[in-house]
Amino acid sequence: MRYFLSALLVLTVFAGVTAVGTLHQEQLEPSIFLYITSFFERDTAAHNAIAAILLNYRMYDTMFEALILLTAIIGMKQFLPTSKELRDADE
Repeated sequence: MRYFLSALLVLTVFAGVTAVGTLHQEQLEPSIFLYITSFFERDTAAHNAIAAILLNYRMYDTMFEALILLTAIIGMKQFLPTSKELRDADE
């Protein structure tokens, strides 16, 4: 039952995220692209454009992606069987 509920939860979340993603597509305007590539060094004092974008312009996005990864790891540890449960199932 636990596996069925966890699979149902994963499929429901996947369907929800997919639906939201298709409804809210975002196009980056060329003016924003030109601004970031021209002034990233002045705005962030970083010498690498990728580091400037990830750590300064998109800092909260990067932090929340790490939080989602941590939540997924905790969720999988919660739903996967432990070694004791596996040994008991073999007996």
